[in-house]
Amino acid sequence: MNLYTYKYLKRILFISLICFYNFASAITPDEIVFNTTQEVLNRLEADKVRLEKEPEYIQTIVKQLIVPHLDFTTMASLTLGDKWDVLTDDEKSCFSLSFKNLLVERYAFVLLSYRNQNISYQSAKPIGEKDVVSIMQILTRPDVKPLTIEYPMQPEADSWKVIDLVIDDISLIRNYRMMFNSEIKHQGLLGFIYSFQECN
Repeated sequence: MNLYTYKYLKRILFISLICFYNFASAITPDEIVFNTTQEVLNRLEADKVRLEKEPEYIQTIVKQLIVPHLDFTTMASLTLGDKWDVLTDDEKSCFSLSFKNLLVERYAFVLLSYRNQNISYQSAKPIGEKDVVSIMQILTRPDVKPLTIEYPMQPEADSWKVIDLVIDDISLIRNYRMMFNSEIKHQGLLGFIYSFQECN
């Protein structure tokens, strides 16, 4: 084997290893939802005493474990629809941050109401948009109708990000879109955007 052939084969092997690593390390949307849920449940149990004394600490848990899996820019743009394109980059950025803080508060409230429900899962299934899939959780509670939570997700790099939350068939994005459209009619688009503390 000459030196050129050796270097060529070495290069091919190196590229193959990189491809194999990226393929092996890629995580599925099902795994993200399941693993994140387990991490959150373990944390709620571990910090149960602290949460009883400091309920606001739940927001720290949400920011650490849940926020990294949410695409707030996409979610914010979906709530504003075609109005999103009218905004400047700074306005888009501050509104995305405002929407993020809004969702953190809401999700934190939901977590605080968690009371040892049994959780089952349905595998990811494609939904309308290209490359978008949805994973469903079913929370079973005694003497109460099961609660369903769907996580529409789209690929990002070698992972997946949540772009909506659908609770009992009610889309969080659509719900906020109706609320925001009502506010925009009263305040105007920029009046609405700058009504958020993060945009001032």
